[in-house]
Amino acid sequence: MSPRRLIARLALAALVPACAFLALEGALRAVGYGRPTTFLVADTEPGCLRTNPEFAKLFLPGSFDLRPLNFRVRIRKDPGALRVVLLGESAAQGVPVPSFGFAQHLRAQLRARYPGREVEVINTGIVAINSHVVYQIARETALLKPDLYVVYMGNNEVVGPYGPGCAYLSQMPPLWVIRASVFVRATRTGQLLAGLIGSLSPSGGRPAEWGGMSMFVDHAVRGDDARLEAVYRNYASNLRDIVRVASACGARTVLCTPVGNYRDCAPFLSLHRPGLSASDRAAWTAAFDAGCLQWRLGNAAGARPLMEEALRIDPQYADTHFILGRLAQDAGDTASARERFAAALHWDALRFRPDAPIGEIVRSVAASSPGVVLCDAARELGADPGSSAPLCGRDLLFEHVHLDWEGSYRMGRLLAEGCAAALGAAPSDGAGRLDRASCAAALAYTGHERLPMLLRIDVLVRKPPFTNQLTYVTDQAAMARDIAAATAVRGQPATLEEAERAARAALRADPRNPSLAGILEGIDRDRGDAADALAMATTAAAMLPSDYALAADRATLLEHLGRSKEAEDLLLAAARSADDLDLLAPVLADHWRRNSAAKEGIAFMEKALAARPLDRRLRVVLGSLLEAAGDTERAARELRRVLSADPGDSEALDLLVGLLDAAGRKDQADAAVLDAAPSQPGNQANNVRAAHVLEARGDADGSVRFLQAAERGGPVNATFELTLGLKLYRLGRLPETLTRLALARQLSLGEGNPGVTASIEGLVRRLGAPSAAARP
Repeated sequence: MSPRRLIARLALAALVPACAFLALEGALRAVGYGRPTTFLVADTEPGCLRTNPEFAKLFLPGSFDLRPLNFRVRIRKDPGALRVVLLGESAAQGVPVPSFGFAQHLRAQLRARYPGREVEVINTGIVAINSHVVYQIARETALLKPDLYVVYMGNNEVVGPYGPGCAYLSQMPPLWVIRASVFVRATRTGQLLAGLIGSLSPSGGRPAEWGGMSMFVDHAVRGDDARLEAVYRNYASNLRDIVRVASACGARTVLCTPVGNYRDCAPFLSLHRPGLSASDRAAWTAAFDAGCLQWRLGNAAGARPLMEEALRIDPQYADTHFILGRLAQDAGDTASARERFAAALHWDALRFRPDAPIGEIVRSVAASSPGVVLCDAARELGADPGSSAPLCGRDLLFEHVHLDWEGSYRMGRLLAEGCAAALGAAPSDGAGRLDRASCAAALAYTGHERLPMLLRIDVLVRKPPFTNQLTYVTDQAAMARDIAAATAVRGQPATLEEAERAARAALRADPRNPSLAGILEGIDRDRGDAADALAMATTAAAMLPSDYALAADRATLLEHLGRSKEAEDLLLAAARSADDLDLLAPVLADHWRRNSAAKEGIAFMEKALAARPLDRRLRVVLGSLLEAAGDTERAARELRRVLSADPGDSEALDLLVGLLDAAGRKDQADAAVLDAAPSQPGNQANNVRAAHVLEARGDADGSVRFLQAAERGGPVNATFELTLGLKLYRLGRLPETLTRLALARQLSLGEGNPGVTASIEGLVRRLGAPSAAARP
């Protein structure tokens, strides 16, 4: 065959499937099949785009329902405006409360530096994504012609899409295959194929819902895992390509090293080195357990040699490094502490924090890319082996990577300096820089706003992998104390007055900021002024695209004002979106219960379930409405049906136990508690119920087992640990008794009760453990 004919045949072979693909794609679009997969879609406001609530489904299972922030942006920026696109993950988004995340701090700092100039900071951060997704967002936002890209990513490279630790998409093909796959899945044809494959899935159940970080506990990646090299290579390539995208659209780039908690975040998963013999394992266990006990008892001199022996036997066990880091820190040896904490992070096999190579890649890409400004936050904030700053911990971060107010303030200030440098400004002498008080005033941050931030983080840290951390019990106790303090502050009339003044002043100075309107709405709610709150909610909604959360918010306020019909109409209109019905169903159910219209709600939910029979969330709501209507038998049947399909549904269990108890059917309630307990190890309330049931039956071992599970389900105090320790002692389990007493001692120190601490230490001595050293 001649070369000419061969080329013709190859061209024909490529052209036929391409034409078939284009024909099918055109037909699917013509009939309206599929959904837009771009990050930005057309908004109802002319000349504007809005974030696409379904964008993340291109990379994450649709049932996770993870969304970008809800905002609109003008396609053409106003003359003279400064437009910044922030790229990143949940930390960039501003978890737990984006209104106080560093994107808002950055905007406030830039507004102060460039007075009279409109400043837009377009926050594209999304929970659980990584650089593969961020690259796609960067390409798309180039059409907005930003002046600057600010890139803060690197926390999810291992656990995000296409990472080796990902719970749902862990394949690691070459980068070009990943991008080709994304392109195909973004087409209507790709969506059709995915739908057909999904319909043939043998699972037969509803897709898994987003379970947060707990979903990744079975996807360990050791510090020496060979797959990490591909992770770093892909991260570097995506970072360089983002810089190219920015340059091509005329924007400058600020690259920022991501910050992780060194000092106060114990490893999520410690693994032994491969090949550890049985004898070495026994020797290691003896040394580690004894050293850990002495550390908890405050006996640093006794703990250190034991932990060093454990490290000698197994240098890869992350918790050993962490305890040695804490001992060095307490001794004032910051250099050794930093080294140990860095090693603990390196060997942590659940890689939710950015490790040292991630920071080095950011620095390398910035150094090799002309015009790119490096903002080395990791070194500035003490989260890098090469840093000389104080060790990064809970003074800056809530937990592992999400910045608290102080961390967000400092990050916003650092990034503002970087942005100014990228725009050609000389280093700042302080002019145009907001101090902490001024930044708080600009963002309307007061003591009133502290509690919601803590409550949202508390939900996150009560689940695995946090429950596996060495310091979980003391961390939870500290969180409970913080929440109690914030609750007390929020309840003071002076706090509410100060918050209202600050929010109204901030909104006057920045009237186009929907976050400020939302903050003022919350303050008006707490003041008991539903009318003013509704006015603020309406103001915020006018600045934002339509959204289920906005509808639910206004509907709740309409209910308080006695405008129930308007509330119901608003909720039902929002619920027409199948994706949002699950989220609105509890609000609708509350509406029907308030208005003694449970039967109407039951009919609605039955109709919805006829179309979605596998939707367990809707079935739980139906059960709650049946209980409100007095149909206990059917409510129990529906809730049992949910638990049969998903024994881990804590909401269904709590409702079932409650209605059985209320009906005087204690035996059935106890049976439900015990049946569900193995599938709900993190349900603290149910574990306590199970402990009481077994204690009443004389099963001391079983009762202790559930109390130990309850300890890992939420905050406990020194009294709880002391009680558990005494129960273990009665069962003859002395080593576990001492561990619980040591924890009780640590908790009593945090609670500020020296008398209790002294009593516990005396009990420990009587049981044969060495004396505790001077208290820290």
